[in-house]
Amino acid sequence: MRWLRRAFIGLIVLGCLLGAGIFAALRDNPARPAIGERKIAEGPDARIHYFARGPAEASIVALVPSYARSASDFNELVADLNRAGYRTLAMQPRGIDGSELPDLQPTLHSYATDLAAVLDAESSHEPAVVVGHAYGNRIARMFASDYPDRTRALILLAAGGGKPTPTEIGNAILMAMLKVVPDARRREAIDLAFFAEGNAVPDSWLRGWYPVAGIAEQNASASTPYAEWKAGGGVPILVLDAEEDAVAGGAGRRLGELFPDRVEVRSIARSGHAILPERPDFVSAEVLRYLARPGQRP
Repeated sequence: MRWLRRAFIGLIVLGCLLGAGIFAALRDNPARPAIGERKIAEGPDARIHYFARGPAEASIVALVPSYARSASDFNELVADLNRAGYRTLAMQPRGIDGSELPDLQPTLHSYATDLAAVLDAESSHEPAVVVGHAYGNRIARMFASDYPDRTRALILLAAGGGKPTPTEIGNAILMAMLKVVPDARRREAIDLAFFAEGNAVPDSWLRGWYPVAGIAEQNASASTPYAEWKAGGGVPILVLDAEEDAVAGGAGRRLGELFPDRVEVRSIARSGHAILPERPDFVSAEVLRYLARPGQRP
């Protein structure tokens, strides 16, 4: 994601030249509400908001959203998991929807610590299954690497990492996140970067962008070597690999080739990097299938 670091540096310089306009572009574009009970976890250096839903005594599935986006992207999956009897903890990363952003220089270890604080807030003593979407897959793998004893398994949706994003797609992500062009242009950019051909961009994806949180997440990726999180702590992993993913570009399949003994890769047709709004029923079915396997649920 070096392209994004350079782009943000350019934006900061431009902001010094243009004044208030750039700061308007960096304002949050709030997401639809996340479902569940809002709770707050006290981490070592940040108060983290998360949304809990489902029976208190049920097995826990923690969820971490995509780059600069809200946990509300998981709303449909959360509802399906709850109906199947799971308790969900959907974390809002730093700088998103109430979660504190102490500075712009965290590492992926910082976000892993935040997720540990969420589990601590729930007094959870059993290992959790962690679902990470897109950028959230980095945090999920970092958590499993730092806290393997607290991780039962990982489920990674559109899992990237290890290779840079193509420049054209990186520019589209930036246009999607910053409200500097009309929504019609932003919808085109979102379509290019996140959605498979023929899949409509929902209004919930025109919203739900948190640019300053994105700066911190970019810095976290840049400052944390891939080798520290790529293996995901040696735990079992399910990868849902979108066949038309313009961002991750087959990284999920490569993860399966690296660790064939513990990584299961399932391809999803007619889906891009967004994956959740594109194939919600398929995603829920695959997640529930994997959770039902012996050893995944206590």
